[in-house]
Amino acid sequence: MAKINFTITKAKKEQICVKVLVSGPSGSGKSYSALRLATGIAGRVGEGTKIGYIGTEGMRDKLYANEFDYDLISLEEYSPDYYIAAIDAFLDAGYKVIIIDSMTHLWNWVQDQVQVTTKGDNTFQAWGKYKKENKKIIEKILLAPAHIIVTARGKDEYVLEANSRGKMAPRKVGVGAQQDKDIEYEYMVTWMIDQDTHLAEAVKDNTHIFEGKIQVLDEKSGEALYDWANDGDPVKSPAQRAEEVKKIHDEITEKATELGGSKNKEMMKWYKDKFGGNHKNNKDLEFLKQALSEMDQFKAVAEEQKEDKSE
Repeated sequence: MAKINFTITKAKKEQICVKVLVSGPSGSGKSYSALRLATGIAGRVGEGTKIGYIGTEGMRDKLYANEFDYDLISLEEYSPDYYIAAIDAFLDAGYKVIIIDSMTHLWNWVQDQVQVTTKGDNTFQAWGKYKKENKKIIEKILLAPAHIIVTARGKDEYVLEANSRGKMAPRKVGVGAQQDKDIEYEYMVTWMIDQDTHLAEAVKDNTHIFEGKIQVLDEKSGEALYDWANDGDPVKSPAQRAEEVKKIHDEITEKATELGGSKNKEMMKWYKDKFGGNHKNNKDLEFLKQALSEMDQFKAVAEEQKEDKSE
């Protein structure tokens, strides 16, 4: 097996896009909460930032159009391709904040496809195929260069609790999203909203902003998310990284020439072990920077020859 080279670097937090999930039983306020979060994020992104809303609820997608400023794509089909096409439509139009309300319709589509394609009792192959389809949209969301707020209906259950008159009465609660069982782990923050109080509890929180808090999600929550996500080094664009890689390639070539090139046997042995013969095939910026630094250990052959002659 060929030697595998690794570069050890200091971990630094980079700026990222917000990706969060808002879940809860019907009537808990998922759509409204998502719009408040998105409004707070958009305000932080900058003046004129538009919110794109991908809706699956028909006329309900427009319920809050008088309270919030957002542009709408209403889906009539719920396959991953339609969700992805809607996301791309907003990204291509320059939108930096997107709401997907909701992902539950996608999961229902997956379940329907499994039932349609299952032969007999063997659902294993069908689930394998369509869970991959479901995963496509999750990956699209996580990699998209935009802040995305996703909603999902909760798996509704009823619990008996004492009401305001002291009598036991059923209350609907959400116990996880109607989506793939691991969906909550894919996002920075996953909230579950209570139907009666509209208070949100973070069931998973990478930001640590909302841990232990039960609160109404609002514009300030969105601002806090944006500030956390942007507390770090700017992420370089592919073009910027390519330019930096080219610059380091040139510097390595120049340095190798200064050190004597092929006449410097010690350096050439290191070069072959490091790059396998051509450093320009390596596009790992951190690896290249480390390699350039390591070249300082070699003494220029020309200098050694000059010293020999002077003696």
